[in-house]
Parts: sequence; structure tokens; C-alpha cells
Amino acid sequence: MAIKLVAFDMDGTFLNDKNTYNHQRFGKILEQLRSKNIRVVAASGSQYQRLQNQFDEFKSEMDFVSQNGAVVYSENAPLLIQAIPEDAVAKTLDIINHQFEPTDIAEHLVVGVKSAYVDQTISQAAYDLTYRYYNHLKRVVDLPTVTAKRLEDKITSIGVTFNNHVDFDSMMNNLRKALPVGLASQTSGYNTELISDNTVNKAVGLKELQKKFNVADDEIMTFGDNENDLGMLQLTPYGYAMENAVSKVKDAVNHFTDSNNDEGVLNVLEKLLK
Repeated sequence: MAIKLVAFDMDGTFLNDKNTYNHQRFGKILEQLRSKNIRVVAASGSQYQRLQNQFDEFKSEMDFVSQNGAVVYSENAPLLIQAIPEDAVAKTLDIINHQFEPTDIAEHLVVGVKSAYVDQTISQAAYDLTYRYYNHLKRVVDLPTVTAKRLEDKITSIGVTFNNHVDFDSMMNNLRKALPVGLASQTSGYNTELISDNTVNKAVGLKELQKKFNVADDEIMTFGDNENDLGMLQLTPYGYAMENAVSKVKDAVNHFTDSNNDEGVLNVLEKLLK
């Protein structure tokens, strides 16, 4: 097995439940991986800026697949940006705001390349929770009618988080059936659906890096815990499900590791280096 690229999801996979990781241990592993010319990729549903903050001391040695593959950066430069068409943005926001009861939705946001955006009426508690996943976050007037032109940004995804009291599977299916042609949503955990162009997923993002660095599918190792990780987990024979992964993910792979709280990703990478 000659691995040339490793990619891991963040929340529920690389990060522990306290939203952090073992910086010292990861730093040593990263140095060894890069000395062997193995690319290291953080692949997340959240924004590029958040990943930059989380890997501040390591970012020059890493590549980033963000927003489930809609925005890919390599060597500090954009490699792929897949925006949602303007009319599809308007239709999706209309669906979110008029086809669901207000009490069903905890929060929704629009995500661009420069920033993520929430309505100015958002509560401070909801803002703080959203900020955990989107470090560049702005309040805007009348989010349901927002446009890329008004934001002076490219809209690459739209997120919807449903309240805990609802039947999430039912809400998710209703949302997916109502989406405009050309869009799709992926579950990223925490009752959240991330909507983007239907060509977008983490595997597509990794394919851009594969082309750039000439890496074959069987030269990749991936790690994940939720539905939005399935594409990259099934891209390679070496896809690992976390112990805490949802059953749908565990059923799709042949390799498993410890939970996110037990540093499952780092445990496997250390074995790879040996």
C-alpha cells in the first residue's frame, strides 16, 4: 500500500467533542507524512476560513476541501469554487422560509467564499452556535432575499438546521424533494443539511487534488463519520469509519478506527507511518 494523500472530515472525526484536537501529536505526524510527500487534507462541510483558523500553525503544509467540496484550496490558492446559480439561490431560500413552519427550523444561513451570512434578527445564542462552524460570519438585512450581487460574494452553499423536536428524516426528505433542479443536500450531522450544486461532494473536491498531484484512488486514505463523508470514503479502498460514525457510514466501508474522542484518525496515521 503506497498512500500519497490522507483526508479527514472534521466534526465527529478529527475534532473531539470539545471542538479541538491534539495539536502536538498531529504536528509530529504531519511532519512525518509531509517528509514522505504524503498530502494531508482537511475535508469539511464548514468554511475554508474556519479550517484555516483551526490549523493556523499547520496550514502551509495542508490542503483544504471545504463546504463539502464546493470550495477547494491548495497551497494557499483556490483550486475549485462551485457557486450556486442565482435563480436557484432565490428558489431555495423561498422554500426554506415558506414551506416549513418557523418553529421547525433552528437556523439557516448562506455561505459564500468570503464569509457566511445570517439574518440580522438571529438571536445571540444562535449566532454563537453558528459561529462555532463559521468563523467568518456576518449579519445581513433580510436573508431570505439575499443575492450574490448584494453580498458581493459567490454563494456556494446554503445550510439549514432543524430543531430537535422535529422528525429530522422527514424534514430532510421534504427539503430534498423541494429543491430546485441541479441542487442537492447532504447531511452533515447535528440536524443540519448543507445544500449546494448537485455535482458537489467531498470526493469531487479530492479529485481536484488528485489531478493536481497525480494521485490514484487506491493511493488515498480517508476518514469520516456522517453522510457527507460517504463520497470520499467510497472513493478509495482505504476509507475508515469512526467508531462513533452513523450506521450508514459503517455499512459502506471495510475499515474502522477509534472514536473522534479517542483520536482514531491519528491512531491510524501513526500505524501508516510505521
